[in-house]
Amino acid sequence: MTPLSVSKRMKRFWSQRWWSQYIVQSKKPHKSIYSPLLTQKEILDLRYRVEQNWSRLQQHLDIEHRTAGEIRSVYRGHGMDYDESRPYYPGDELRFMNWRVTARTGEPHMKVFREERMPAVFIVIDRRQSMRFGTRKRLKVTQAMRAAAVTAFIARLRNAPVAGVLLDYAQEHATDSEPVPSLNWIAESSDERGVFNFIHTANKACPPSALLHNSHHIKEGNKDSLSHVIRLLTPMLARGSHVVLISDFHDLDDQCRTSLMELSMTHQLKAIHVIDPAEKEIPACGSLLLQSDEKITTRFNSSDERLMNEYQDAAVIHTESILSIFRSLDIHCDTLLTESERIESLIKVW
Repeated sequence: MTPLSVSKRMKRFWSQRWWSQYIVQSKKPHKSIYSPLLTQKEILDLRYRVEQNWSRLQQHLDIEHRTAGEIRSVYRGHGMDYDESRPYYPGDELRFMNWRVTARTGEPHMKVFREERMPAVFIVIDRRQSMRFGTRKRLKVTQAMRAAAVTAFIARLRNAPVAGVLLDYAQEHATDSEPVPSLNWIAESSDERGVFNFIHTANKACPPSALLHNSHHIKEGNKDSLSHVIRLLTPMLARGSHVVLISDFHDLDDQCRTSLMELSMTHQLKAIHVIDPAEKEIPACGSLLLQSDEKITTRFNSSDERLMNEYQDAAVIHTESILSIFRSLDIHCDTLLTESERIESLIKVW
């Protein structure tokens, strides 16, 4: 046996061993908990995939300008598209007088035009304590950030302005006082630079809730609830805006239902429900220690078949209760697992 053949055999043997994959993975640089949720490479990769998916969908359309005539505005003002005629009121501009209708009826009439306005896309990203959890691939808040980036890139391809709000904590490294929830509003922007500024703001570090304070519980009240944010959006957004809610909806209740109903009357809503696979089914791995938001520790035997069946039934009931609220309000809701990779084909804003 020559030395060359021995080397080939050793390489083949090494590539088939399980520890070779472990060693290769361990060489990856460790990501700090204070690093941004997504790297620059991951953001650019999402952008490339969104553009590729968009080009495949638009291949059969022969259009010259994407902005003109795509979406009919719900506003009527001084636009270019004629909508209807109405009687003259004192103070109306004579340049909009409809002389043909005036001559035919004998009464002065004015032209009413459809105002040209693209509906904005407003993204609500949940970064609260329940989102800082994950067992496979990534955290729920990281997957929510990926979904928000894809939504922003799709809106950019449609030439629609993008804005948003982050449900976050005001003090990320509190020592003397407890961190309190806050809302981080992101201004509206319509160009490519503005979209990347939106992603950069929403992509900031999201450390575990245990590091926000050493021993105290995070103060949570009505001001950080989902229903409170939805109530703020109803009078704030321009009529006809596209609102995308990205959360695990752990606090979706009857108050949220009322707020969602009011918001859906004047805006187009879409929900993205982010969940972790462990929230649906826990693998049999023996005894586990689970800690609630109130710092209550419970021992959980994941090898108990009866207990696991009860857990799965409760998880199904909880998920179905969330989906039933959206279905009753005719709001489209997509379920997004944290381990899902090709999310650009799953998310549709329009």
